[in-house]
Amino acid sequence: MGEAMLSAILGKGLSLPRDIAVSDISEARRQHLEQKYGVVVMSDNRQAIKRGEVVVLAIKPQNLAGVMAELSGQLKPAQLVLSIIAGATIKTLSSGLKHNRVVRAMPNTPAQIGEGISVWTAASEVTKQQRG
Repeated sequence: MGEAMLSAILGKGLSLPRDIAVSDISEARRQHLEQKYGVVVMSDNRQAIKRGEVVVLAIKPQNLAGVMAELSGQLKPAQLVLSIIAGATIKTLSSGLKHNRVVRAMPNTPAQIGEGISVWTAASEVTKQQRG
């Protein structure tokens, strides 16, 4: 689903590839994303979050605890965290990341072809501009 979002963001011109950093533990996956989309790729989540205003967490639920431990306290106060992790509540994310600007979204599979919808909810600390 993360790749579907990436494809849509770039396809609609909402961002430039050079402005997007993607972190993945798989070298093959990083190579694929770099070649297909031209985005900046890396294996270090901490380095990746330094680059953006919005941090998208598109990981498997079983990897969440490790990623939260790695990123806990590392996010800038103004950064927005957008989670598409199934079953991860805003409270869990905020607590684990030590960060309060969290949005939780659940895109559906038609999003893979740019025709889906997403239901989302945000922590009260998410600004009006970030909600827009």
